[in-house]
Amino acid sequence: MKLIDIAILTNIKGLGSVNMIKILNYCKVQNINSIYELQNKDLSTIVSQKLVETIESYLSRDIDNLYRNMENIINSYKEDGVYCICINDDKYPKLLKESTNPPAILYYKGEIKLLSSKCVAIIGSREHSSMGDILTVKTTQFLIQNNFTIVSGLATGIDEIAHKSALQNNGKTIAVLPTIDTIYPTSNKKLAKDILNNGGLLISENKPNTKFNSGLLVKRDRIQSGLSKAVFTIESSLKGGSMHASNDAVKLGRGLYTPDIYKLSCEYQALNQVSGIKSLIDTNKSTPYSKNNYDAILKELNSTQQKDTLW
Repeated sequence: MKLIDIAILTNIKGLGSVNMIKILNYCKVQNINSIYELQNKDLSTIVSQKLVETIESYLSRDIDNLYRNMENIINSYKEDGVYCICINDDKYPKLLKESTNPPAILYYKGEIKLLSSKCVAIIGSREHSSMGDILTVKTTQFLIQNNFTIVSGLATGIDEIAHKSALQNNGKTIAVLPTIDTIYPTSNKKLAKDILNNGGLLISENKPNTKFNSGLLVKRDRIQSGLSKAVFTIESSLKGGSMHASNDAVKLGRGLYTPDIYKLSCEYQALNQVSGIKSLIDTNKSTPYSKNNYDAILKELNSTQQKDTLW
């Protein structure tokens, strides 16, 4: 299916990203290339009957009109500097396709080519410590020097430091947003502009004018890990939001790296901001790192192989 067909499907109430991928997989196997062809197909074997009825009702409308309206909407996005690619597009990042629950459409501003670069995520607590600041800067510098693109979530704290450090070291960075036209927090609007002005990228799975809610922040975590060859979690409490992307990285078989805090002071180890890091190390989910094993980490990152996907 083409972008416009998928975009039309995203307007169906109750059709979330998981079921969308099920339908697109079905269309791929059945060689269905448009919603005209999908109109009379029985989808009850892949989604609930209630959702089938909702889809059938939606597609019973004037499809030509749906196409016209969606084309106008996509053109209006472009006027605001927002573009979109679908999962069938060659520009869609291969690593994200391999992830669980990949977005059917990505909305973006900026340099789309960064999605095909070597991406690693640097994430962490909003309420970071002074040591967390230092560790983030050093980690970012190391990765930028080795030609990696820094992915983060534009939040205050570790995310903000990672983005800024990437720019200060003449590197490239990608900010994953809750919605493409929502900069959260608003205090980072200038940082978002700086990212774009320096060849960076803003992306989201949610279209312009999507109503913001805090749940979107949790959902975007999977995109940070999905885009990346590895995740570097600098600081996090046991219940911190960064643990979502960290655990996603483990499930996806991506590298998960955390500072080797057991080589740091006892006072630092006692902080709540690193309780999640200690847990990741203690359960062997993450690889502890310091400058002493940078070379080994670099070798692991450069040897990561991509899988074949249905797409």
